[in-house]
Amino acid sequence: MSATAKHDNNAGPNANPEDGHHHNNKKECAIERLKAQLNSVSAAAWSYFQAVVSKSQDVAKVCLLELQNPVVLVNLLLHSSVVCYLCNGYANHNVRFLKGKPNSTVLATTTGVLGLLTLDGIISKKYYSRFDKKK
Repeated sequence: MSATAKHDNNAGPNANPEDGHHHNNKKECAIERLKAQLNSVSAAAWSYFQAVVSKSQDVAKVCLLELQNPVVLVNLLLHSSVVCYLCNGYANHNVRFLKGKPNSTVLATTTGVLGLLTLDGIISKKYYSRFDKKK
């Protein structure tokens, strides 16, 4: 039996129960297929959403645990302030931050910031394990 014969308007109800289609016409069959596809997409979206929520909760738990380590907290504050300082300087480049400054001052500032972050990384590596709460 062809696919078009399965959904023939002249076929009676339950014309071919083996194929799982118990419709009176093509419109009902199309509606059922659309509902099935929408249910499938909805289930996939819900599954993805639940996975994202679960992963977000796991990341939040790890972050809260890590923030109990004073080394991580100091790093967060230091690095955030450096990033804010640099972003502010970049945004205000023409207004006041670097206006009229010689290249040596800009280079010294950049070198100082990089040196501070490198020193922070070395100190963090040395003391991180001492305050680690996961042990």
